[in-house]
Amino acid sequence: MNTTGEEHGHALDQALAWIARLRADTAAEADRQAFALWLAAAPSHPQAMDDALALWEELGDALAVEPPPGTGSDTSRSRRWLFGSAAAIAASALLALFLGPLAQHEPQAQIYTSALGERQEVALPDGSRALLNSNTRISVTYSDDQRQIVLRRGEAWFQVEKNPARPFSVDSGDARVTALGTAFNVYRQGRKTEVTVTEGVVRVTELDAPGSRAASAEVLRQDQQLRTGPRGWQVAAITDTARQLAWREGRLVAEAMPLPALLAELKRYDATAYLLGDPELAALTVSGVFDLDQPQSILRALQVSLDIEAREIDQGTVQLLKKQR
Repeated sequence: MNTTGEEHGHALDQALAWIARLRADTAAEADRQAFALWLAAAPSHPQAMDDALALWEELGDALAVEPPPGTGSDTSRSRRWLFGSAAAIAASALLALFLGPLAQHEPQAQIYTSALGERQEVALPDGSRALLNSNTRISVTYSDDQRQIVLRRGEAWFQVEKNPARPFSVDSGDARVTALGTAFNVYRQGRKTEVTVTEGVVRVTELDAPGSRAASAEVLRQDQQLRTGPRGWQVAAITDTARQLAWREGRLVAEAMPLPALLAELKRYDATAYLLGDPELAALTVSGVFDLDQPQSILRALQVSLDIEAREIDQGTVQLLKKQR
C-alpha cells in the first residue's frame, strides 16, 4: 500500500523518537513490546522501515563519497541527504529492536525452591553453593559486576567463592547481607531475618530505611548472629553454630527446648499440626537429637521421653495429652 510523503515523513519522525527511547539505558522489554505494537499500528510504519532497510546498503556507499556537482539544486540535494540519513537511523532502530535484546540483555533471575521437608543443594554459576532448608525459595541473578540472591522465604546457607570484583549479596526482608569469600546462613521469618556467620566476615545493611534516620549497618564475623525486626537489630555471639545449623545434616538438636518451641520447629518440616491438649504440657522441655527426615520417629520419641500420648484428631492434626493413669 502506497503512502503519501507527509505520512512517510511522519513515520520516520516517530521512528527517530523510538530510536532515542530504545537506545536509552533505561530501555526495557516493555519498550520493545510497545515498539512492536507501533510497527503494526499503521501501514506507513512497516513501509517506512522497509524503505529504510532498502536504502541502508546504498547509504553505506553514499556516506563515503561527496555528491557530484551539478546533480540538482542545493535544496533538493539537502532533502535527499536528510531523507537518507533519517532512513539510516530508522534502520538502526529496527536493527536495535532485534539485536538490542541480545547485545544489552538484562540478566534473568533463576528460581530455586525446596519442598516441605526437603533440603536442596544448588550449585551457583560462579562455583558458590547454596543449601536450601525445607520450604525455601530463592531467586538468583548474576551479572558482570554483581551476584544477587533474594531469599523469598525460608532458610538457606551460602558458601561463597571469593571475587571482590563481583560482590555476593543476599536480600531478605529489609536486610541485605554482602560477603566476599565467606559462609553464612540466612533465615527469613516474615518481616524478621536472622543472619549467622559460619566463616569469614559479612556486612549487613538495612534496605528501605525511613528518611528520618540513617540506614542500620553491622559487620558480622564468624560465630556471630544478627536478628532484625520491627524493634531494631540485635547482634549476639553464638557458642555452637554447628548445633544451631544442624538442619544442614538433617538433624534438629534440642537442649532444654520448651515443647511448644520444638513443635513450632517441627512444623517447618512436616505438614502435621500438633495441638497441646493440656496447658501443663507447655511447661515441659525437650533435649535430644532428632532426625528431621523421620517426623513420626520424633513423635514416638516425645511420647516415650515426656510420658505423653498422641491422639489423631483428623488427618494431619495430632493432639498431645498427658498419659492417662
